[in-house]
Amino acid sequence: MFPIPRILRSARPAAVWLLCLVLPWIAACEVQERRPFRVGTNVWPGYETLYLARELGAYRNSDIKLVELPNASEVIQALRNGTLEAAALTLDEALSVAQDGYDLRVALIMDFSRGGDALIGGADVATLGDIRGRRVGVESTAVGAILLDAALRSAGMSVADVELVPLTVDEHYDAFASREVDAVVTFEPVRTRLLDAGGSPLFDSSRIPNRIVDVLVVPADVAQRRPDSLRTLLHGHFMALDYMRADTDEAMRIIAARMHLEPDALAQLFAGLFLPGLVDNHHLLAAGQAGLQRSLAELVELMHARGMLHRKPDTAGMLSASWLPAR
Repeated sequence: MFPIPRILRSARPAAVWLLCLVLPWIAACEVQERRPFRVGTNVWPGYETLYLARELGAYRNSDIKLVELPNASEVIQALRNGTLEAAALTLDEALSVAQDGYDLRVALIMDFSRGGDALIGGADVATLGDIRGRRVGVESTAVGAILLDAALRSAGMSVADVELVPLTVDEHYDAFASREVDAVVTFEPVRTRLLDAGGSPLFDSSRIPNRIVDVLVVPADVAQRRPDSLRTLLHGHFMALDYMRADTDEAMRIIAARMHLEPDALAQLFAGLFLPGLVDNHHLLAAGQAGLQRSLAELVELMHARGMLHRKPDTAGMLSASWLPAR
């Protein structure tokens, strides 16, 4: 039998009863706060700053744990389930989560896709017009739908003119190589692999600048409980950005090794991205700044009109510069 602490032996019965209720709650909170600060990503060059920061030792004495999952769908599900404290997602993916009542904060703008997301055609799909009536592989997330929608509209078509084949990004290459699909909406590094395999570039995110934005999202309650962990995570991201600019060759070598690519191949991957720095982030996330807030509102309207959102989420206060390092 466990010994009864002296404070309980000498306390009044009502006080003992209260302590018996409170102590387990305190213990549960302590266990929760000792839990790693888990950050989910899928494979995308714009998220590599976090892994570079880890390699540089930015998270060595912290509770940060990076969790790489095969695709964005699994990252979203893990965030919904509470098995992640933070996640790297596209802004539209974040909105798809927020519409179901999840109170999220966008704490960091990681990158703008300016060519890194693309629609790639197979051997007999050389032009965008050739896609009519064909099987198109696309991940069941908002970002895939947004790029495909823009591509089809540019050619005077709609999704009714193609046959959609749901595929997660880890299935894109094999489905394309085996001709299970005639074209695929994908992103780096799979985009480059498909082009190297003979694919034809039909449309990419450079045609819809600033529409596909990668962000770091954190549930509001997690950000409130664990602000120091979040600040450590963001500090590492900007430390990695600085390192990439100061010693590009070594940074590319480290990133290439983790992504199992040749360093020379990374230049092409990053060519389709804009990685905003600290000053840019303060400007984009600050309250009252028109830039990203306006883009966020426009994205909500677009996604709702196209049926990508079943209801418009409340985005007031969703963008926050609260956890960024000082300029």
